[in-house]
Amino acid sequence: MTASRRRRLVLFGALAGMPLVAALVGMVVGGAATVSPLDAFRAVLGLEPRSIAPDLVHAIVWQIRAPRVVLLLLAGAAFATSGAALQACLENPLAAPSLLGLSGGASLGAVAAYVSGLALVQMMFVPVLAFVGALVALCAVYAIAWTAGRPTPGALLLTGVAVGSLSSSLVSVMLLSAGSHRIHEIFAWLLGSAEGRSWQHVRLAVLPVLAGIALLLVARRVIDALALGEEHAIGAGVDVLRARLFVFGAIALAAGGAVSVVGPVAFVGLMVPHAVRGLVGSPARLLLPASALAGAGFLVLCDALARVVSRSVDMPVGVVTALAGVPFFLVLLHRTRRSTMEA
Repeated sequence: MTASRRRRLVLFGALAGMPLVAALVGMVVGGAATVSPLDAFRAVLGLEPRSIAPDLVHAIVWQIRAPRVVLLLLAGAAFATSGAALQACLENPLAAPSLLGLSGGASLGAVAAYVSGLALVQMMFVPVLAFVGALVALCAVYAIAWTAGRPTPGALLLTGVAVGSLSSSLVSVMLLSAGSHRIHEIFAWLLGSAEGRSWQHVRLAVLPVLAGIALLLVARRVIDALALGEEHAIGAGVDVLRARLFVFGAIALAAGGAVSVVGPVAFVGLMVPHAVRGLVGSPARLLLPASALAGAGFLVLCDALARVVSRSVDMPVGVVTALAGVPFFLVLLHRTRRSTMEA
């Protein structure tokens, strides 16, 4: 076994362990419920908690914290993988679901399901409309940016901001028409939160998220070809339009499914792929699974940090990722602008 292969196996072993460690931390630490970490840890292992109310400890760990952790694992993997695929597919280091209007479109679709009452009829309408909203928003950004010719990273970013702002405005209109008892719930969801989620939400999200990630892995060679430029992709026999639409559909399925249950958590899809790329390189066969593993662990740890810092109020995990992501984005924007000017 070569040294590079051995190093790669060690890296993937560490990345594979990250979601497991994060899940354990998420189930043991934090929350307003007065459960000691030791009792929670014993409940995770299937042992009898030393608390005077062991049934309550088991209920808190397995019915409240466990579905929350599983949802965040799925969402983190979806956002990070989608960001990695977008950055390669659009040849844009600033591409991410939250910055190209995708999260806004998915939010619009999900809120429409809640406000219209379709979610009360059948909860499956939430991920379905989130997928449709995400796909429409992403295709709109791509089409609008190309109307003036080949778009620069800045043009794509500005178009994404515009489409995202339009989606946010439409969401605000819907909130004004919603009943007062729904506004607080929807507003907390829009900040990016897994508070109050149950195993029913896990069942809603698991299929679209895993299917979207699986489709991106299937398209890994196409993503690599697109990352090298349209000319290279066409020379390799890739139908660029059809390939991008396939990748966009897979991204909308994964990220839209995640947004439908935890809201538009920002910057995970921007930060994680850049951090992982420095470890495993740019080939999609390595970058996509590595981003999924790192993104899953990262989002759960961010949520655990939010619960530890703010025990009295359940701080949305989207607040933590935004606090970390904004300075990261500004630094990346500065580097991208400087490299563009030098070129």
